[in-house]
Amino acid sequence: MSVIGEAALSGFLDLLVGKSLDSALNFVADHDQLPQQLKQWQSILLDIQAVLDDAEEKQIKNMG
Repeated sequence: MSVIGEAALSGFLDLLVGKSLDSALNFVADHDQLPQQLKQWQSILLDIQAVLDDAEEKQIKNMG
């Protein structure tokens, strides 16, 4: 293999390893925050459910 080919292959492999490492670190970082994000979503969904329940009760009262 020529020197230019080896340099290009080396550069490509460095880039590939760097991208793979970045992807792996982002994956781990995102998953570390997952429990906190799930708690936030749970809180938001409970608030939405309370608003929907209230609206349903008001609708039933207004129909009667």
